[in-house]
Amino acid sequence: MDEAALRAWLAEPRTALIAAVAEGVRAHVASLRAEGRDIHGYALLPGEYYDINGLTAVVRTEAPPAAPEYGTERFYRYCVDEWDRWEHSRFLTADAILAALNERFRSLHSKPDEFCVMDEFEIAHADSLLDAVASGLEAARDAGAFGDPAPFLAV
Repeated sequence: MDEAALRAWLAEPRTALIAAVAEGVRAHVASLRAEGRDIHGYALLPGEYYDINGLTAVVRTEAPPAAPEYGTERFYRYCVDEWDRWEHSRFLTADAILAALNERFRSLHSKPDEFCVMDEFEIAHADSLLDAVASGLEAARDAGAFGDPAPFLAV
């Protein structure tokens, strides 16, 4: 493993991934709006921290209850698992970029299979992918994809 080359590659900005996420979010939100859906929450789930390999969009299209019981609205607002619309395979370009980045990482990084704890390079790689996904979501928000005010957003 060429540690210097790996460190240099990990320090590169993930601009293609950021742009693909932003465009994917914009197109997805536009399709939801075309269906007449309101968006009360929007999340991108990138997979497990140790295996970020594709994006799933989860959307809360149901309006919050008018008079929620104590604490209920908070739970449904922030608990993505409870949201009503899960969409896989909406971010094909971003998923392809993730696959290419993961493949490039594997070509630069090696460690014995019996090591089950993430090393500093795996952590840096996962962090760079998550940062790019969050930056893409922010870029879509800042470009007005969600309208004003933007709904609750999460990665």
